[in-house]
Amino acid sequence: MSEKKILLVENDPDHAELIIDVLELGDVKKKVILMKDGKEVMDYFQKTDLDGVDNEIKTQISLVILDLNLPKIDGMNVLKFIKENTKYRSIHVIILSTSSDDRTIAEAYKNGANGFITKRVSYKEFIKQVQTLKEFYNILPQR
Repeated sequence: MSEKKILLVENDPDHAELIIDVLELGDVKKKVILMKDGKEVMDYFQKTDLDGVDNEIKTQISLVILDLNLPKIDGMNVLKFIKENTKYRSIHVIILSTSSDDRTIAEAYKNGANGFITKRVSYKEFIKQVQTLKEFYNILPQR
């Protein structure tokens, strides 16, 4: 069975570093792939579609942690792309965003998000949220 991977889409370098540190802490079986904008994610998935070759890394992604406020292509459009594509829709997508707007949260769920977590301002609360994500990830079946 292949190792599970997490695709982290986060353009804030401090948040990204903190999330990666917490996710990888004490767990050498997981790999976090960091992307910093929506276009990078779309290109990553579409390259496989165009090549007609299933990239091993993509087929092993069990979880996408997705920020909504991204440069180039926003996170909501990335979410739609993943969930509308039959090859990728089974990948769990958790939104981790500073937005707490009810309309945004409802739209994310409507577009197929498996969860929505609002980033907290407090360092301790943010760490707890990422640890919760890690626990969720650890119970996902391996792909």
